[in-house]
Amino acid sequence: MKFKSFKSSIILYFAILICVSLSVLGIISYQTFSSFTKKEMIKSTTSITNQVNQSLDVYLHEIKDSLHFLAIDQNLITILEDSITEGGVYESQQDRARISILLTNIFSEKSDIRGYFIYNYDHRKQYINSAQSIDFDSPFLKKVWFDFKNSKYALQIKFYGAHKPDYYDNYRSKSDLNNVITIAANIKDAYDPSNPNLYGVAVFDYNINKLKNIFESIQTQLDIQSFVVDDGKQVIYQSDPTLLLTESDMESLFQDTSGYWIRTVNGTNMLIAYSTSSVTGWKTVSMLPFTQFNKKLSVIRDTTLVLLTIMIVITIALASIITIRTTQPILKLVAFMKEVGTGKLDIRIDRQTEYEEIMVLNRGINNMLDKMKELIADSIKQQLLQKEAEYSALQAKMNPHFLYNTLQSISSLSILGRNQDIELVTHSLREMLHYSLYQMNDMVQIKDEIRSVENYLRIQNIRYAGRLQSVIQADDDVLEYPINKFILQPIFENSLYHGLESKEGTWMINLLIQNETDHIRIVVKDNGIGITEQRLSIINQELYSAASSTSRIGLMSIANRLALRFSSQSKLKIESEWGQGTTITLIIPKLISLGGVWDANDITN
Repeated sequence: MKFKSFKSSIILYFAILICVSLSVLGIISYQTFSSFTKKEMIKSTTSITNQVNQSLDVYLHEIKDSLHFLAIDQNLITILEDSITEGGVYESQQDRARISILLTNIFSEKSDIRGYFIYNYDHRKQYINSAQSIDFDSPFLKKVWFDFKNSKYALQIKFYGAHKPDYYDNYRSKSDLNNVITIAANIKDAYDPSNPNLYGVAVFDYNINKLKNIFESIQTQLDIQSFVVDDGKQVIYQSDPTLLLTESDMESLFQDTSGYWIRTVNGTNMLIAYSTSSVTGWKTVSMLPFTQFNKKLSVIRDTTLVLLTIMIVITIALASIITIRTTQPILKLVAFMKEVGTGKLDIRIDRQTEYEEIMVLNRGINNMLDKMKELIADSIKQQLLQKEAEYSALQAKMNPHFLYNTLQSISSLSILGRNQDIELVTHSLREMLHYSLYQMNDMVQIKDEIRSVENYLRIQNIRYAGRLQSVIQADDDVLEYPINKFILQPIFENSLYHGLESKEGTWMINLLIQNETDHIRIVVKDNGIGITEQRLSIINQELYSAASSTSRIGLMSIANRLALRFSSQSKLKIESEWGQGTTITLIIPKLISLGGVWDANDITN
């Protein structure tokens, strides 16, 4: 949809820009918050898993230390050693009582212990904490004994995963139906490493159900479900039996000491975090459903949408108010310039406005119109040469168009809030107006013409969003020489509108002024689209045709003005290659100043 109204277009573009910008910001914020929430969720679950694992390690480490203490007790070793001597016949009731007291002192305060005893499978000796007895033919006790049978060193401790304690004589009672975890230690002479005898194995059975006390604290946090897997990939404890890991997930647990991944378990998206016990090597696993995460995301999404909608409505309303208020003086100035463009040079714009830049611009425009009118009247009055008068009339028509474009640029900059660029454009335009209106001489110094070109390029560069680049080089000893006023700007305009505007990429215009023996060489080169060979031939013919030169603008006018002031001593040369750019060369003679005023007799013939 295309609007003819500048104000409506600006409001529409602002609305689109604001909606797109805030929408992108909202999406980025939502994604950022979602990612942050997910990371925090993973961090919290992993931290809780590590804490539970550490709590379990602390408890098991206490049992391990107790077994260490038991295994290095020299009195115990002596008693066990005596009990298996003389063919294993000797066994004192007093020694049995001493061992029972020793076991009771170490383990009696641990309420979660199913049982603890010392046995020697080879000699069928057992020292149990109560009147119970153990079954030496139990496959489990056989396995434990043979695990330690050939151990080389004392103080060896092993952990055994969940199993039934079927070796107790009262195992058939209901209280013994639950699995236990076993921690066993070999009893050897720790003070004589060369002694190979295994005097016994100390066994400590831990009720698995007691693990529930450790995991209850985290189940109330974040709805976490937990389980423990031993090094044989057997589940020792599980808070929710319905949650099962696949074989591949179970394999993944043992690929690293800790980590996490996301899987679908029983149709629910789950965060699975695990940590490895430094004491047992078992895996503590936590499973957290993503339902809470999805709830948080839903809150974040709804909040973001509400805030985004409010921000868009408020911002568009403020942008509309600011646009309408800011563009009023610009639109007024544009309407005025349209009237001036129709030839109404007697009208004047009101200088009073709340914006200082616009006030300066209004004053400059009014002064320009006053001077333009004065110059036109003076031109008619003095009856300058016909070709010079034609140029003045053409210049009077061209300036409002350039000024109109410049004001349009200022209007756009004002809407965008680029006050620094507005000040730069206004300053440059003011300098050009001053140069155009207050320097009445037709001949100026080269440095003044360069300054005017710099102001022109500065305005155009801002207008074209920085695409226009230029390099100006001039020998210092030519800056004081005279040149026609506004002789260079039409060349730059021609390069810009006919050579660069149709070119993609960076635009480049170079100005080189060189001091040569008896003349000054001025070269303007651009990297525009260039001129075809056929078109270049036509232009060169027109430059040297008096009939056509009276009806053309731009290069024709430059050639005519040079001829008026410098006669045949001046030259204008055009070189161009299609697709490569155009080079325009001016050759003007060196004239001598008489007390700072250029003698017309010296420069007209």
